Amino acid sequence: MEERYNQTKTLDDLKEQESELQRQNEEDEAIIEDENASPSEREAAEGRVAERNEEIVRLQTQIAERERGLPLLERVKEIFKKYGVTLTAILLAAGTTIGAVIGVLTRDLKATGKALGNGLKDIAAKLGSLLPGLIGSIVRFLFKAAGKVVGFLAKHTWLLKYFKKQR
Repeated sequence: MEERYNQTKTLDDLKEQESELQRQNEEDEAIIEDENASPSEREAAEGRVAERNEEIVRLQTQIAERERGLPLLERVKEIFKKYGVTLTAILLAAGTTIGAVIGVLTRDLKATGKALGNGLKDIAAKLGSLLPGLIGSIVRFLFKAAGKVVGFLAKHTWLLKYFKKQR
């Protein structure tokens, strides 16, 4: 009859009942180890501990059976609950990691963009001096403008996202 009653209880209730029985056993163990306790008190405490240990074994069997029957998602939730891991902690850790990676990528993208912009400006100066007259001026102007645009976009990477969304 007791097993049927326990089958209607939730898994959390069974675990709570088990921990309560273990707490009571600890109290009785203190009586058993107390040198000032009378022999009859010790004997009664030993009897209660033995009874509770049998009940704890039955409860642990039922808990194990219930846990085996749980779907994977519920088992994972139980593990998270047991060790104090929350969804918020996981999301914070993932967000922090993603933020750090994006920060590094953005910084490196800016540095690369600045270097590319400066390189285009240097190419413009060299081509302008190598090519004759009007053609040299036009090429120099185009490379210099491209260098300024790339340098500006490197400083303002958020614009790259804007242009990407516009497509």
